[in-house]
Amino acid sequence: MKQYYIIQNDQPAGPYTIEELAAMEITPDTMVWAEDIVDWIPAYQVSELNSLFASTTAQTPPPYQEPSGRATEAPRYDTAGLEGRPSVRPPMPPTYLGWSILVTIFLSRIIGIIAIVYSIQVSSRYYAGNYEGAAYASRQARRCVRVLAFIYLGLLLAFLIEVLIR
Repeated sequence: MKQYYIIQNDQPAGPYTIEELAAMEITPDTMVWAEDIVDWIPAYQVSELNSLFASTTAQTPPPYQEPSGRATEAPRYDTAGLEGRPSVRPPMPPTYLGWSILVTIFLSRIIGIIAIVYSIQVSSRYYAGNYEGAAYASRQARRCVRVLAFIYLGLLLAFLIEVLIR
């Protein structure tokens, strides 16, 4: 014979047979569990226990409410303002990814990789709505590329002057 556990006074109690549960006059909202049930569920969801509630008026399950710990809406990434008027999305700043890769290959691995990281952050921050962060990452990538280019151009120029003087 199948036996059920119930929650009474916020504590598990049981096991009970269906006859014992009928004598206890449990309600349809009493939480029950049995070996073939995965988790605690209201008694009205167990078909074997529905006969216990036949004398009462037809019970409908309570309306489902989202648990308070979960978000009720998915985050929005559109550009609509809080008042409902659409805001203008600024153009995406340049990523300098191509230049960053060239600098990494031909000039400096370390600063080139830093430039690549900033270049990648431009588009990810832009599409997340962080326009200031995207502009900052773009400026940093440009700065890394320019600094290396000017250093190596200066060294090349110094080398050419040295060769021409001799």
